[in-house]
Amino acid sequence: MEEKVHISIPELDSEGLTYKEFFMVLFLLVKHEVAHLKDIYPSCSINDIKAYPLQIAQRIVNTSCTLHNIIECEKDFCTAMAILRVMADTLSSLYLIYKEEGEKQYLRHYLYVMDGVNNRLKYLPNSVDYDNKISKSEYDALCKQIESSKNNCYVTINHCVSEIHSLSLYHGQMYVIDKLIKSQNWKFKTFGSANKNNSYSWLDMYKKLKLQCDPTFFSYLSEFVHGLSISNIAVDIDNTTFEPIYGTTLALLGRLHDFIEDYYRDKLPLIKPKLISGLLDNDMPQKYVEKLIKKVSVNEKI
Repeated sequence: MEEKVHISIPELDSEGLTYKEFFMVLFLLVKHEVAHLKDIYPSCSINDIKAYPLQIAQRIVNTSCTLHNIIECEKDFCTAMAILRVMADTLSSLYLIYKEEGEKQYLRHYLYVMDGVNNRLKYLPNSVDYDNKISKSEYDALCKQIESSKNNCYVTINHCVSEIHSLSLYHGQMYVIDKLIKSQNWKFKTFGSANKNNSYSWLDMYKKLKLQCDPTFFSYLSEFVHGLSISNIAVDIDNTTFEPIYGTTLALLGRLHDFIEDYYRDKLPLIKPKLISGLLDNDMPQKYVEKLIKKVSVNEKI
């Protein structure tokens, strides 16, 4: 087995926290931040451009929780690496779409929704042959459900197209935007180009996160997502095995926190007083809370 190296992080060492403990601190603070913002923006509608990113943020929070459980309960290195790729892809999409300016943000948003719904539609069968392996009533219910799902997809796609057509920028760039609509290309690089290669790659999008780690690392994680040979490697589990995964997750959660602080900056004064709920969470490392209380006490005395 290869010898694993522990990498010290000064911020963690100064607080006396392990990778896992610092993950819990940041995870819980972001989790409660998202929850309080969702109280302000409770809508799940694709038309609510302020609320919709919170659905994505919540998914990243949920994925982080799953990652933690897989590490601590299952000690599953390969699945943890695959989940890390999911987090990176989700966060990269969030940044590309909702860091966009003006109506281009709406354009990317509706193209993004269309892309997902259209992919779902592609995999819904046009018809299902009855083979007598299920009851006729179950078969009829299944056909009805498929037809209903397809209709919902068509309605959503048509709605997105209508919303894009209502944008003022559409009237000056009809040809280009119609091309984007046809390909559902929410990853377009240059707005004025209808070139079919006018798309950011996932690697391009990882770079936009401006993390300190090499963005090609996230591309490498596809080895674990697709179950290629490296995912079969024997991993010697010890105290340092999951430190790089926790470290990278901390970087991603930090960027999610940065996004929230920027995108919802006008609402932060409303939720900041409520964020003590994160410190009171049962899973919050007590030594972090105790050290924080001591710092506050010292500052008050000064």
